[in-house]
Amino acid sequence: MIEIRHLAGFDAAFGELGLKVGPRTGVAKRTQADKEWYVVRRFLNAALRAGICIAPVTVEKLDPPAPDFGLRSESGAVTGLIEITEATHPGDQREMTEIERSDEPALLGEFGGRFADGASQPGWEWATDILDAVDRKTGKAIYVSSATSRHLVIYPNSNASFLIFNKKEERSAFAILFDSIASKRQKLIGLVNGCAVHVLGKDHVCFDVIGKAKLVSRN
Repeated sequence: MIEIRHLAGFDAAFGELGLKVGPRTGVAKRTQADKEWYVVRRFLNAALRAGICIAPVTVEKLDPPAPDFGLRSESGAVTGLIEITEATHPGDQREMTEIERSDEPALLGEFGGRFADGASQPGWEWATDILDAVDRKTGKAIYVSSATSRHLVIYPNSNASFLIFNKKEERSAFAILFDSIASKRQKLIGLVNGCAVHVLGKDHVCFDVIGKAKLVSRN
């Protein structure tokens, strides 16, 4: 359980928790909880700065089938639920593991991932991966109606995200995502059932991407 009294004390409150994740393989390989703390730490930092969350706030890890994290106010009342998920592709994930095992430099697609022939506009696949991640949570607790605010935090981690090299390219990818959402917004609103969906990119975070879509810099 992490108690964040104010934004200035954010890093001190988390300490080493979520600061980094270990390798994919080996004796010190990362766990699912390691990845979730890594993402929630970065999301909450951005959310506090943007006024999406208000300090003081306590974040605690929850047990399945509940969402990954719960937020509590200073009084101890539960004020929010957070679910963490990747926007990725199984072929890309297998390739990342194989590259790490080989301990040798490799080109994208060399170990079965996407884009072996390159990609001129990876933002299209990047956006598709995010919408697939939204769909994968169908039937999960984070989409169950509740008086408590619910947040699905999606972080792209794929060959598509590796091919987005700078802030300008990431903004272009978000523009593609916004267009893709616009064509199916009502269906997505029904699917998420009141859950706010946020996308944590490398340089930007978009809060409520299906709703009001507030895009801000992470730096």
